[in-house]
Amino acid sequence: MAIDTFTWCVRTGASEQVTKSVFQAKFGDGYEQIAENGINSDRETWPLNCSGYLEDMRPIRAFLKSHVTRSFWWTNPWGEKKLYRVKSDSINPTFPNGGFCDIAFTFEQAFGP
Repeated sequence: MAIDTFTWCVRTGASEQVTKSVFQAKFGDGYEQIAENGINSDRETWPLNCSGYLEDMRPIRAFLKSHVTRSFWWTNPWGEKKLYRVKSDSINPTFPNGGFCDIAFTFEQAFGP
């Protein structure tokens, strides 16, 4: 099964949030131990949006809806091609005027298809 690629342009102003997964133990004397949790302890999240005419936005919306549970390739603003999924509750289209659409969505880094 081939893995799809998100090829559409996103609006400028993308932001990245990196979450580190760690084990942490704090002791009564102030001592603290911290260690990474697993081999994929860094996870990226990218809140993004695309804008355009309705006809141009329909395939983007369809792609987003079909990739909540399936991974896809996307090259982030750092130039790194990685696997992502669409966050399940993040697809938010708005219609500022007739015939035009803005879709906000969030990509979450995935570590497998």
